[in-house]
Amino acid sequence: MIRYYNYMPFVDSVRSLLPEQIVGAIARWRRNARRGLIKRLKPLSEERFKQILGDDLGLESADIVYIGSSVSDLSLDFSVTRVLPLIREVIGPRGTMLFPNYPNHRPTSSYEWIMQGNIFDVRSTPSYTGALTELARTHPDAVRSLHPVKSVCAIGPLSRELTGGHHLLEYPYDVGSPYRNVIAAGGKIVGIGIWTQYLSYVYTVDDALKDNPPVETYYPEPVEATCIDYDGREVRVRTRAHNMANVVHDIPPFFKEHVPADVCEDLVIDGMRFFRADGPKLFDTLLGLARRGITVYPRELYSPRFLNALDQDQ
Repeated sequence: MIRYYNYMPFVDSVRSLLPEQIVGAIARWRRNARRGLIKRLKPLSEERFKQILGDDLGLESADIVYIGSSVSDLSLDFSVTRVLPLIREVIGPRGTMLFPNYPNHRPTSSYEWIMQGNIFDVRSTPSYTGALTELARTHPDAVRSLHPVKSVCAIGPLSRELTGGHHLLEYPYDVGSPYRNVIAAGGKIVGIGIWTQYLSYVYTVDDALKDNPPVETYYPEPVEATCIDYDGREVRVRTRAHNMANVVHDIPPFFKEHVPADVCEDLVIDGMRFFRADGPKLFDTLLGLARRGITVYPRELYSPRFLNALDQDQ
């Protein structure tokens, strides 16, 4: 196993100055180049994949684990449909796995998706957060949270307990959300085929500090969306949606500098990207840093109100 951290490339440091079409083209080029390299790697066998889950990512029997993924960035000698069963073999029948199930497809933001008048049907609206998340959504035992922008699906004995009530929250990563429920239950967070650049758990800290967040990452007013629950009933859900102009961060180098490896670590294993994190420790670490004015966001995005409060505390 090789430990490796992603340092902010030049493109990331200037992308806010480039037209959206150029940024998209660069992102596609980088993604295609990366996948070209992946194709030349020795494919993982089922046994090697399970070994990585257990030995490197630290998964064990009865674990609660939230999984971010990009299976197209893995070289496998088995079908992608085997990934969920292999994870189940590692965490066992008492374990519960959770996956993001966002309905919006990039470059459409969650705010734009709602404002377009889309209806979120918990039973049939596809997940666009990766092929593995769609496989999880369509699993016969999956339970999906009724949330129009930050839905999570879970498979396992604690599925309903971890996902229920999400639609009642104005802030999607707040206490009572599947994200915070995983933390409260002592769960783990792992990345398969990805690094922490796509770690949405940083937003749990934003919502914990929602009364005076370092950065105003949401639009000022909540939005409402029509949802359809498992019984086919229409439910209006009021939620906050991110203003992507303020959701600017480069997580891996920030974590390298501020977050201990035993809390969260980016890895390259057999040439492929993974990460592992201890949910409660990561939340406590990031919240403690944020209260000191240290976050994944650029300082220039900090709100004057937060900076004033920070000055007074110091």
